Amino acid sequence: MTEKQTTSKWTGMKGKIMAWFCNSPLRTLIEVRLLGLPRTAFLSEVSNSIHSNEVILDVGAGSGYFSLAIAKMLSTGKVICLDLSEEMLNRLERKAEKEGIKDKIQILKRGASSSGLKDESVDLVVSNFALHEFSSPETVLMEMIRVLKPNGRVIITDLLSNSWLGKMEVVSADAHGPYSVDELKAFFTKYGLKDVKVSSIKYWLIGMGKK
Repeated sequence: MTEKQTTSKWTGMKGKIMAWFCNSPLRTLIEVRLLGLPRTAFLSEVSNSIHSNEVILDVGAGSGYFSLAIAKMLSTGKVICLDLSEEMLNRLERKAEKEGIKDKIQILKRGASSSGLKDESVDLVVSNFALHEFSSPETVLMEMIRVLKPNGRVIITDLLSNSWLGKMEVVSADAHGPYSVDELKAFFTKYGLKDVKVSSIKYWLIGMGKK
């Protein structure tokens, strides 16, 4: 089974509006302060996994809500920002330039299951609130593992399936949908990740594993 998505649903004016929202104070107010999005916990895990010179792949980077924060942790490394939405990536690139970190950002307009990157070329793969939207998350995870260097890590956050927020999430008919803690643990383990840890934080999941 392959991930067939080749275009983004976030295009045109819809894409521009969502690109603004996804990296705005309004998102922080709604998701972080009101809904307990684990942004701090996620960035802490990333910080603990790097030394400042790594190559990091952000799958479903959007307009850079997490990518730009990660890039600021690096000195000579870079964040490869993978997304299908040109509107999202354009905003990310402009914001990176404005914040003086464009040299630490690489824009990659590709599908999540076909990054085009070389085998074992990435130190860390991250993804936030995208896994549940894929029709074949298996092929996405296999691509993450393919590009990871030995002992590289995957860190993912997403909606928790049995939370009210997870149950309310509207996804396309062929999307997988949100995971439970046990489902994400089993998923990571099935595809060969080691030292798997998955926990819930309010309405969200944060999961990690090592190649």
